[in-house]
Amino acid sequence: ADRMVPWFVSVTLLLAAVTFFWWWATDVGMALMAATAVLVITCPCAFGLATPMAIAVAAGLGAGHGVLVRNGRVLESLSQVTHIVFDKTGTLTEGRMQIHEVLTVPGMEKREILHQAAAVEQMSEHSIARAIRNEAKSVGLETMTSLIENFQSIPGRGVKAQVDGVSIVLGSQAWLIQNEVILHSDFIEAETQLQQQAVTCVHLAMAGREIGLIGIADQLRHDAKAVVEGLRASGIRMTLLSGDRRPVVEMVAAQLGDMEVMAEVLPKDKERIIAEFQRQGEIVAMVGDGVNDAPALARADVGIALGSATDISIASADLVLIGNELDKVRQALRLSRWTLRTVRQNIGISLVYNIIMVPLAMAALVTPLVAAVAMPISSLLVIGNAMRIRKVFSSSV
Repeated sequence: ADRMVPWFVSVTLLLAAVTFFWWWATDVGMALMAATAVLVITCPCAFGLATPMAIAVAAGLGAGHGVLVRNGRVLESLSQVTHIVFDKTGTLTEGRMQIHEVLTVPGMEKREILHQAAAVEQMSEHSIARAIRNEAKSVGLETMTSLIENFQSIPGRGVKAQVDGVSIVLGSQAWLIQNEVILHSDFIEAETQLQQQAVTCVHLAMAGREIGLIGIADQLRHDAKAVVEGLRASGIRMTLLSGDRRPVVEMVAAQLGDMEVMAEVLPKDKERIIAEFQRQGEIVAMVGDGVNDAPALARADVGIALGSATDISIASADLVLIGNELDKVRQALRLSRWTLRTVRQNIGISLVYNIIMVPLAMAALVTPLVAAVAMPISSLLVIGNAMRIRKVFSSSV
């Protein structure tokens, strides 16, 4: 519509000028009346309403169904999406991680493992950190009295700090190796078994030695599988993007059906991966909820954030799904497609109206008064067609 409007106005002025000079030699009064009728008939009210009216109806309808559209143009981009990238934790899963199992070395109690892990995680806002702190609190462990010094957090790796003067390292096995921790051989096989159950493993080391393994599980959203199946049926390519270990991510993907998997991705690399998909010619939508997802949401052609997402993720997104229902991704996609279809229909209505009425005005068969009466009819047709989005979309939800 934006590309067509300048041409539409130019052609309108040209046709009015041609009409005036055509009738000039015969009747000056008729020339003025016919040229004026052409200008009135082609007043681009219907053409100008074609796009914004459809977008206004769609945005209001989306808000009523829990899909907040931050930018009307995103509806056009969303209707053309060929690839949807999902974050795992908090997006396809509920994001309410819980302790699944705590393993210890001989001579160490589970309560002590939880106490040390919760103490070092006091300053972290990661969902794994919250799960550990909640578990420690539920068994009556007090961690706020611990003295935390030299706290360091590396996204996608883990955390470390001095807790009451003792060095504590918590995170992935690679993080422990990076910090020159002596690993415990019993935890290697245990981690493999837990990951096959889609359980994320966090290793704990104290004073340079690994002393515990915490398994943390997260449930899939109840509608995640149906959403993935529905998108696959519509021909959308999907990728599961996560910083978790590959066995865990692959197990989640297997539960959802056939999806591409990109695991052990550092937060800083998510944006780069989205850009790479775009360079391959894909129109990409990113669905996420965490702080680490914000750059990828901003990079994607369409960024979609859940209502429970962090403030920075919501600010970076084009669409916000209120209520945390993942199925609203499909609803938003359906709404965008109906909106774009309606915009095209509205433009068609406007053009057909002008193709019929302009020749009549140029032939002096339509007076300016009749043109003034006929012109709003096309606008009403466009408005009425835009309102059909409400009926069609509501019946398909």
